[in-house]
Amino acid sequence: MPLLIQNRRIERPGSTVDLFARYPHLQENARVFRSKPVVDVDPKCLLYIQQREFAATTPADNSVAVLGSDDATTCHLVLVRHTGSGAACLAHCDGSSTWSEVPLIVKAVTSLSKDPAKEGRLELHLVGGFDDESKTSHKLSLNLLSAFQRQKEDIHLETCCITGTCFHSVIFSLSLFFFIQPRAIQGHVSTGAIAFIFEVLVM
Repeated sequence: MPLLIQNRRIERPGSTVDLFARYPHLQENARVFRSKPVVDVDPKCLLYIQQREFAATTPADNSVAVLGSDDATTCHLVLVRHTGSGAACLAHCDGSSTWSEVPLIVKAVTSLSKDPAKEGRLELHLVGGFDDESKTSHKLSLNLLSAFQRQKEDIHLETCCITGTCFHSVIFSLSLFFFIQPRAIQGHVSTGAIAFIFEVLVM
């Protein structure tokens, strides 16, 4: 099933400029995302994902409350989350194996969302990339969108803070973090919050 934006199927865009021209609300969503305040995280509940890695968890996980990664310059951080089960998978993709990675990311979330009582949908969040001269980020942005379009599941694109809307490259010298909280850090109900983190608290 092709990707869905606002519950409508989309065709593969020819460029990120084309995508944001068709769906200008994505740019506004990206602006709002970039303006979110930074938060501190207790490293005892953090699972860090390095380049070419991905990890999945659920709100029932007693060890991991936060999935995170950073240094996504030309790379992209990919989050898929099921709104019913709260299962989430975060990947740090560099374009080396996009076509094989994406099915594994989706499978990781769906396999953790088998309970029929937990109705919901798959939501996709993409962050990363910049307008580099070699167009590496641009190519990865389009390949990720295309790869998700090829999945059999309905996948709703919610956040698209990628090449063309993300950041000027100098921002990445700040060692920017991107985190998904499959459950609240203090053990509250599932939040699915996404946040920037500049500092991890050492406790």
